[in-house]
Amino acid sequence: MLLRTEIGLDAAGIDTLIRQGAQDPQLAERIQALREAGLITLGVVATDDEGKVLGYQAFSPIQLNGEDLNWVVISAAVIDPQYRSTSLAKDLLFEGLDSLNEFSYRAVVGYQALAWLQEQGFTSAPGLTLETLGEQEIVVYPLEEQGAAQHQAVLTLPNVELTELTNH
Repeated sequence: MLLRTEIGLDAAGIDTLIRQGAQDPQLAERIQALREAGLITLGVVATDDEGKVLGYQAFSPIQLNGEDLNWVVISAAVIDPQYRSTSLAKDLLFEGLDSLNEFSYRAVVGYQALAWLQEQGFTSAPGLTLETLGEQEIVVYPLEEQGAAQHQAVLTLPNVELTELTNH
């Protein structure tokens, strides 16, 4: 298995994985819209020896109080059902965190799978709220900004228009 940054040729495999493996039917449409809008900061894939995408982790820019402070949010995390009992999700997450750190991103925000993210080192951030989700709990993984969890801010997720759902 190979973990690497996604390339253009991976788009179809990522789309297939998301449509087959995600619990949220709109996730594939959202990822496609984010990609078309240039709002995927980093995508990391796990592929088998033939190039089939077995896992995908995407990160998108997020604003704090309307400013871009080099923070990102986890915008997708999908694992092929056959690999869910392995460490693949953790491996993809840390591959992404390492790459983001190398590119001088300051912090990573998560708002889904919170207990799992906290097991991986994310910290609760009670002073952060998501503009569109209100009281949703948020966790943060500091990269260059060690005090990220102590921020008081409203976070704005990337906004994209979704087309009608299609069945591919």
